[in-house]
Amino acid sequence: MDRMMKSKFVALALSLFLSQSVLAGGVGLSSTRVIYDGSKKEASLTVQNKSKTEEFLIQSWVDDAAGSKKTPFIITPPLFKLDPEKNNILRIVNITPGLPQDRESVYWVNVKAIPSKSDDSENKNVLQIAVRTRIKLFYRPAGLKGDVKTAPNELRFTRNGNQLRVDNPTVFNITFNQIFANDKEIEKAGMVPAKGSLNITLPAGVGSVSKIKYNAINDFGSSSEMMTKNVD
Repeated sequence: MDRMMKSKFVALALSLFLSQSVLAGGVGLSSTRVIYDGSKKEASLTVQNKSKTEEFLIQSWVDDAAGSKKTPFIITPPLFKLDPEKNNILRIVNITPGLPQDRESVYWVNVKAIPSKSDDSENKNVLQIAVRTRIKLFYRPAGLKGDVKTAPNELRFTRNGNQLRVDNPTVFNITFNQIFANDKEIEKAGMVPAKGSLNITLPAGVGSVSKIKYNAINDFGSSSEMMTKNVD
């Protein structure tokens, strides 16, 4: 099994696992991303306490890529206690008009799980660590033209020295799952913004690159089929 096939197998197994839940210290989420349909009043995300014994204090908020909490969204409830083996639903509401209507916007949902103090922890030197999970929130305006399923195939690639420029003419944000140049995987390629571009540093010694192989993460958190595109 060559390197690319191994990577594809690992990515598939990982995506199937992650699409079900994002685990963080006994607390899980119902998905790895939130798609906010602009025609709806709200989006939702379920928080699950998978522990049979531990309680958690759950704190949640929305921020942007820079970490600023000044966003058009609020989450309710922002703070609550989650008992063992219980779930609660977070509701995400857009409270500010003015988001672009001709493309997707992306923000981040943050969920912090803070373990409750137990009797044992009060009597012993027990280190309790709060764990934060951060997932993308895609605001998708109502009536947005285009097909999110075929959008990854619209990407265009151009090389300039050791940089690979990726242009995204679609109205959707496209997050790479895997991307290969001459069978060399480019780690942490990231996301190409809607109607925007992304510059990626090519691996050292990659040589001449005429084609790029890649796949993307879909709305369900799993990966699309592998695609091949020419490099201009």
